[in-house]
Amino acid sequence: MDTLENQLEAWSIVRHETLDECLTQQVVIAKLKRFPDGLVKKFKARFCVRGDRQNEGVDFFETWAPVVQWTTVGSMMTLAAKMELQSAQADITAAFVHTPLDPGEEIYVKQPRGHERHSPDGKELVLKLHRSVYGLSQSSRNFFQYFKNHL
Repeated sequence: MDTLENQLEAWSIVRHETLDECLTQQVVIAKLKRFPDGLVKKFKARFCVRGDRQNEGVDFFETWAPVVQWTTVGSMMTLAAKMELQSAQADITAAFVHTPLDPGEEIYVKQPRGHERHSPDGKELVLKLHRSVYGLSQSSRNFFQYFKNHL
C-alpha cells in the first residue's frame, strides 16, 4: 500500500463530502506463492477496484482496448520461425498503475480494511485515484493510450 501511495502516487487521501454517492468499492486480493517443495516463497497482494460496480456514463465513458487472437500470435510465430527472424516479448510490471487517469476523471475509493486513516476531527477519508488501478472498467483502455503515446 505504501508503494502505491508514495512511490507510484496512485492516489491521495482526501476528505469527501458525499461518501455514499460516488464511491467505488475496492478489494485486496492476497496470494501465497510457493516453491515446488511447498515452502512459502512470498506473499503477494493486489489492490483492485470493483469495476463491476461502476456506472457507464458516470464513472467511465470508454472501455475499448485492443486484444489479439491466438491464431494471429501463432501465425506470427510460425512466420518468424520459417523466416529465421528473432521475436521478443515484454512484460510491464504493474502496468495499469503506471497509467494516469484521463483528465477530468475523478474516482473516489473507500480505504482498504486495516489501512484506514481518519481526519483530525474523526471524519472518514477516501482515496482519490490519480492512476488506473486493476479492476477499473477503463484501465485497459487507459493503458493502451499510454503505451501508444510512449512508443
